[in-house]
Amino acid sequence: MANVFWFSNLQPGVKAEDYERWVREVDYVMAKQIPSIISYQVYHINDACLGDDPAPYDYVEVLEITDIDVYRDEIVNHPAAAKIRAEIRDYAASAGNAWGVEVEP
Repeated sequence: MANVFWFSNLQPGVKAEDYERWVREVDYVMAKQIPSIISYQVYHINDACLGDDPAPYDYVEVLEITDIDVYRDEIVNHPAAAKIRAEIRDYAASAGNAWGVEVEP
């Protein structure tokens, strides 16, 4: 298992409540149809935790996945992922992404 992290900022003029409604009504629903995704949560970032600089992004998505190669294939080829890709640009722009595995205790 691995985790994927997507960082994003709202498109100019998009209200947080509109994006978050789309996340609940479309994004979460479509993500459940992608077999490699075990769990998926979207977090609204309020501000930086320490320091005076603002957080560099508005949202972070955290996915637990079965396998990075399978996930990469599915986000390109699965119909549910195509719907997400087609609509998300109306709301948010990517501010980066990463994947990794947990450092076991």
